[in-house]
Parts: sequence; structure tokens; C-alpha cells
Amino acid sequence: MTRKLSDADREAVDLMFDRISSAQDGNGGGSNGAGDGGDGFVAMAHGVNGERLQSVEEILRVLEMMPTADPPADLAVRTLQHIASRTGVSPIPAGATTPFVDRSQPHA
Repeated sequence: MTRKLSDADREAVDLMFDRISSAQDGNGGGSNGAGDGGDGFVAMAHGVNGERLQSVEEILRVLEMMPTADPPADLAVRTLQHIASRTGVSPIPAGATTPFVDRSQPHA
């Protein structure tokens, strides 16, 4: 079953992520990430239905409880190879003697 978000659902999700981003930008210090010392206030262009907002919060809480797995060690290499195969552009600089991505280094 595939469900699609309505415009009202999208507004609730956008508002929630704006709030999360605003809170994280300042690390609790009240900055809005713009470097102007703002208070992290998130203005709404349209009223967001409180019921929809509560549903988004509940879904995010459930997702937060799910275990997270580390990405595969070769994810960056496979991603660059996939891009190269789709675009025909090599992610490795011409004349390079070593791989563009060092597989021994951790990747975020």
C-alpha cells in the first residue's frame, strides 16, 4: 500500500523539520544557524493543523526508536561508480594512480 502526503501533511512535516533544524543549528544556544544570533523561531506561512502536526511527531518518535545500522564501508565508492555509469563521467581524476576514495578511511 502506497500512501501519499497531502499538502497539509507536507506543511506539517516541513514545519517539524524546520523546528528540528532550528533547534540543532544553535545546539541549544538560541542561534538560528544564520550567524545572526536569532532565537530559533520558526514562522509558519499557513496554519498547520495541530492534529497533523501531532501525527508527524508520533511518526518521528517511532522512527527515532528504530535501530540504526552503519552504512556499508564501500558506499562512497559504489555511489561514485554508479554516478560514473549513469553519466559517463569518471569520478577518478585523469592520470590518478590511487583511488579517488580511500577505502581505509571512515566515511560519514
